[in-house]
Amino acid sequence: MFLARDWCKAQSLPVPLAITVDHGLRPESAKEAAIVAKWAKAAKVPHKVLAWAGDKPTQNLQAAAREARYRLIGEYLCAKGTAVLLTGHTQDDQAETFLLRLARGSGLDGLAGMAPRTSFPLAKYPELTLARPLLDVPHARLVATLKAMDHPWIADPSNENDRFARVQMRNLMPSLEAAGLTPQRLAAAAANLRRAREAVDAAVAELVASSTELSPYGYALVDATRLATAPAEVALRALARLIEALGGGDYPPRFEQTEAALAWAKGGKGPRGRTLGGCRLERRTAGRILIAREEAALTRETSPQTISAGETVLWDRRFVIALATAPGALELRHLGLKGVKALGQGARLPPVEPHLIAATTPSLWRSGRLLAAPALGVCRAEVAVSARFLGLDRLKSS
Repeated sequence: MFLARDWCKAQSLPVPLAITVDHGLRPESAKEAAIVAKWAKAAKVPHKVLAWAGDKPTQNLQAAAREARYRLIGEYLCAKGTAVLLTGHTQDDQAETFLLRLARGSGLDGLAGMAPRTSFPLAKYPELTLARPLLDVPHARLVATLKAMDHPWIADPSNENDRFARVQMRNLMPSLEAAGLTPQRLAAAAANLRRAREAVDAAVAELVASSTELSPYGYALVDATRLATAPAEVALRALARLIEALGGGDYPPRFEQTEAALAWAKGGKGPRGRTLGGCRLERRTAGRILIAREEAALTRETSPQTISAGETVLWDRRFVIALATAPGALELRHLGLKGVKALGQGARLPPVEPHLIAATTPSLWRSGRLLAAPALGVCRAEVAVSARFLGLDRLKSS
């Protein structure tokens, strides 16, 4: 907070906004957040405490807390019109991340570590950017800076809880440093691998751009010949990223599954279609492969949800739905083939497999009556809603 304030002042920029997320996991957390708010006020930095309310999970607590933290921050930044979030991740955090991913057997993507600047962790907020300006700075330097300022800080006791894998790695660091594996060298290894990944990513982006026709209805047509002639690593990554973006997944499919799908796409033999990562893959004319959301998987993986006027939600991790006006709360779910029949005249159906793909797009209902299918241009008079397909955004941020 202090460093960002001083940097903004030196650059003649507005004072940054500071945010504290109170996860409510310890009795002291609310008091600690209030202390930070007091420090921010003394530093003349606007500050906001965001609280994670409701029941907390007993499993995967750190992952759930991370999701809640970024959800709260994302909502607040969008409301304030702020586009960039700065976090205090340090060189030590990068070294720990490298070790954690090495222990899990990660490949190039995982071992490349955290990027200095990247897309926001939650796909719901594609307009936001996450930046880590202190990624090359050792944690000890931050401590020394606060000491030089004669300013106190708060240490989170969960950072000492060795039931968490990250803390276990942190406790190993003295032994690793004695063997020459210092945080600086581990972070440098991650940086070297990140450069290699960036080169591969550039080739993947070029292959996707030159071989793929991406539709706002949520599907893609891919030139199988371009996949077949591209280097195997590039083709595998391109196919995995397309399936992740079009299938609404949190992660790309497993390597072995993607490899089998690529062999099928390149071979031109075997079954006409297959499924992977929540998608249908179908051979089409002119040597193209259709990748579209599989309705059966969509039914399994999503549930109807309620949305009210003024809300913007991420649906199936594929579409951002913004409901401006509505006659009360509406039910948001996929259209389905029965919904396709209820569209009536004026619907803009997809040019490829019109009914099957239309069935996997979002729709709004009330009391069993279809009120809107925004991706298809259908909207009753009492409803104003938009749907934006995130496929291109997700491919760019992969």
